[in-house]
Amino acid sequence: MIIPNLMVTDIEASLNFYREILGMELVVLVSPQRDVSFEGNGTDAAFATLEWKSQNPDGKPKNQSGGQIMLQTAQSLSDELPSFSAKSSPTPSGTIYFRGLDPETILKKSSRDIVVKGPLQQWYGMYELYLKDPDGYIICVGVPAGETPQ
Repeated sequence: MIIPNLMVTDIEASLNFYREILGMELVVLVSPQRDVSFEGNGTDAAFATLEWKSQNPDGKPKNQSGGQIMLQTAQSLSDELPSFSAKSSPTPSGTIYFRGLDPETILKKSSRDIVVKGPLQQWYGMYELYLKDPDGYIICVGVPAGETPQ
C-alpha cells in the first residue's frame, strides 16, 4: 500500500475537505506533544491519518480500505525530517486519484471554486472530476464509464 503524506497549512481545513467532500474517515489524530486521539476536528493537531473505504457497485462500503492519506503540518515535518523547515509550504506537483468515487456525488458536496475540471468523460473510459484541496493539491475522482482503449 502506498500512503501519501501531504504537508498542510491548516490541518483542520484539510480534514474537513477530505472528510466532508471525499467521505474519508478519521483513523488517528496526533498533537504536537504526541497525544493520540481517534476523534475530533483537528484543532491543534500536527498529524492525521484518514481512510477511504472503497465501495461495491451498489454503493455500500467494502470491508477493506480503499486507501489512506496522511496530513502533517510543516512544523511537525521539520521536527522529524531536517530537509523540511517550519516555514515550508505545500508545493503541489501532481494529482491524487481516487478511483471509485462518483464525480457527480462529489460535485454536489463541492463549491464551484474548488472545481478545476469536469466532470467529464475521458477517452480512456473514466468519468472524472478534478478538485483543489485547501492547500492546492489536485484531487481527481473517477469511475469507470464507457469503453476503454483497445
